[in-house]
Amino acid sequence: MKKGLFLFPACALASFVAAAHAAPVFDPTGFDLRETKAFSMSVLPATALGQPKADAPYRLTPGGIALSSEARKPTAYHARQPRTEFSESRPWRVADAEAMLDATIHIDRFPKSGNVVLAELTADEDATPILRILVDGDRLVLHGQVDNAPENGVVLGTLDDTHTAHIVLHTRPDGMMTVAANGTPSTFRLSPQAMAIPVMFRTGAHAINDIGTTPDQIAVTLTGLSVHHGAAQSGLRS
Repeated sequence: MKKGLFLFPACALASFVAAAHAAPVFDPTGFDLRETKAFSMSVLPATALGQPKADAPYRLTPGGIALSSEARKPTAYHARQPRTEFSESRPWRVADAEAMLDATIHIDRFPKSGNVVLAELTADEDATPILRILVDGDRLVLHGQVDNAPENGVVLGTLDDTHTAHIVLHTRPDGMMTVAANGTPSTFRLSPQAMAIPVMFRTGAHAINDIGTTPDQIAVTLTGLSVHHGAAQSGLRS
């Protein structure tokens, strides 16, 4: 694992630095809103977002969207962990092209226990993510398939006093990846296996680990969301 940005070409470096320090822009183009419950899932294209029903897990806000979800561990066999999140509509492979993924998320309500997930690169609902960024105390911690990463993850930075995190991911086809957490950059190399797996970027209201089985809630507001992909060398995103 290496820190810094010296491995990136000048043009990519400039774009990454600009994104890491830019004001948030909420552009959900290319995303779906997914509500996962223990035994069901609903998917709503971002283009169809409108005035929600009273019991909907989202609420439009000026310049963003508020999301909520249960934060409790399922007790039934084969039940899924509840979450409400934006997920890319189409999968892609790190090995195929550069990608820039950007999210600004404010935690409105923490669960009583467990960890808040800020962002993931993952294949599907039931697979272990190749990359996950979560909140541990006031630390922003990365877990995933990166070289030399310890079992307890890599600290990227800290959650600011307003409980807001700005996460920018920049991946390259050679496996190099830079992550900026609230403006602090770190550079990693993804494993060859992670580079070949079709993945999607996800962010939203999602709590994991020791969250218990009693009723609880997590609530967040996304004020920034965008994704940019380079020209793929395969037909996966064609």
